[in-house]
Amino acid sequence: MKPRERVGSAKTPDGTELELFEHDGHHEIVAAKRALMSSRQHNSEEELARHVCEDLEPGALVLIGGLGLGYTLRTALDLLPEGGRAIQVELLDAVVEWNLGPAGAHAGDPLGDPRTKLIRGDVTKVLQRYGGALSALMLDIDNGPAPMVDRQNRALYGRAGIRMIRDALRPGGRVAFWCSNEEPEFAATLGRGGFEVSRHRSYARPRRKGTRHEIIVGKRV
Repeated sequence: MKPRERVGSAKTPDGTELELFEHDGHHEIVAAKRALMSSRQHNSEEELARHVCEDLEPGALVLIGGLGLGYTLRTALDLLPEGGRAIQVELLDAVVEWNLGPAGAHAGDPLGDPRTKLIRGDVTKVLQRYGGALSALMLDIDNGPAPMVDRQNRALYGRAGIRMIRDALRPGGRVAFWCSNEEPEFAATLGRGGFEVSRHRSYARPRRKGTRHEIIVGKRV
């Protein structure tokens, strides 16, 4: 059996070790020895985009916070209407380099798509540049409202973060949050922040297989 090989590593701002592994042609990103995402199981990352990027208006601008292995960006690009554009924000240079290098082919190298604008930085700061401009926003930051990699991400899911997200969206715009577990309290907070909220079960593999996650969708009202 072919051995699992570590092909890259990096540190998050709070010191958590992030590693890229390769095994039999597939790649996996691991944080603190726990798998975050894999090229073998990515259905929920694709569904994150499907929930908010279908039926967008021509020229729509969408933003993805958190690159992972590029599957959310790939799906958003596939669903973009005529004249649509995508902004991909990623904090960690190593994750960008992995997608530009050994792991990029899995999702069809979406960073190379001419409709993609890559911004390396903190999504909370980037959102402030796009007041009222976004038709859709997808956030796969850490593990959702219960952060595992970087506790600084917690601010994004509080009341101030929700206000910032609402301000970045156009009226009727939608935001989708990827959550590793069910997050009813966060869904309620989102609803109180001016969003019409729905919650969706999502599985790592198609046909309701693999680990189950939750995607929380908010429509700006």
